[in-house]
Amino acid sequence: MTAQISTYESLGIRPFINARGTITTLGGSIMPPQVVEAMVEASRQFIPLIELHERVGQRIASLTKNEGAYVCAGAASGMTLAGAACMTKDNVEAIQRLPDTAGLANEFVISLVDPHYFIHQGFELGGGKLVKVGNREKVTDEDYAGGICDRTAGVIFFLGSQPLDQLPGIIAVAHAHELPVIVDAAAQLPPRSYLTDLTGMGADLVVFSGGKGLCGPQSSGLIIGRADLIQACALNSNPHSGVGRSMKVGKEEIMGLLAAIELFMEQDEEAVIADWTQRCLTIGAVADDFEGVDSVYSPPGVCKFPPVSPMQQLRFTDRAFITGLEVQKHLKEGSPSIEAGASKESIGFQPQTLQAGEAEIIARRLREILSAAQNASETNGRP
Repeated sequence: MTAQISTYESLGIRPFINARGTITTLGGSIMPPQVVEAMVEASRQFIPLIELHERVGQRIASLTKNEGAYVCAGAASGMTLAGAACMTKDNVEAIQRLPDTAGLANEFVISLVDPHYFIHQGFELGGGKLVKVGNREKVTDEDYAGGICDRTAGVIFFLGSQPLDQLPGIIAVAHAHELPVIVDAAAQLPPRSYLTDLTGMGADLVVFSGGKGLCGPQSSGLIIGRADLIQACALNSNPHSGVGRSMKVGKEEIMGLLAAIELFMEQDEEAVIADWTQRCLTIGAVADDFEGVDSVYSPPGVCKFPPVSPMQQLRFTDRAFITGLEVQKHLKEGSPSIEAGASKESIGFQPQTLQAGEAEIIARRLREILSAAQNASETNGRP
């Protein structure tokens, strides 16, 4: 019997096991069946899209204990809309003429610690001007304060690239000038508490990806925060005629993200993290069987994206008979194909995007690859 060919394979695209994480270019995350079902159900009827945005926003705000919430077209879209909202507020005339910002405060103090230039472009798309502070390694409260002037519309904080314990000081600096703080927290879920705690600390708008830790549609995102600024985000976005008109979120993605958030709020977070830890240990145990290969386990709370996820590495010493890059190549080219991040000295596995049973598959493939390399080394007389 001929094996059934998947939709992707019919296009000549080879699916893979994702051990690198919720990376946009690798497809984000896998949606639970309930999310897919919600999207399919939403596709079967017509609804007033503005009203749907409002009702879903109210539901998410209630779930997450925030003043307001808005479903956007991914985290990058959310940052663009947040910037536009800080410039225009609910001024319809100002919304309609962006990126013309004549008479508006339009500068954003933004740190250089995060290299994602497309976030910078998003603020500039709406007519914003960036005041870049700090450097690639760090930024201080004083750097932020020095960038503020009477043309400042808001202050940007990159959670993950910047430590959480720096956020209260940045909020204090901004609020002393009555300026809003926008937090980019795209890949910072879980922990679930961030959906409540960041705005509880005083952040005015916080932006998350819908297709990463929330396991919602990849083309969705979430903005939470102050009710007036959330309303301004909506007015600047689709289906209103603002700078975000092109950033459409369909009824299917809106309902899919709502379902994903409802599941996320109900899940046993400790059990999820324990499962991720077990996946790491399953993979790490492979190192016990091979000389020159060490298991390096990073527990929850050490990694930045997301902060509660553990990480498993295999590190190859001078006694090893293979490199991390060679193992990576074998994993990718093998069956099933497996994506993992690597350097010459090590290969790393992120458990968040692994599905049930895939850690065991990775461990089996690693043993096959390392055994073959060991045998080849012995055959060639290598010590």
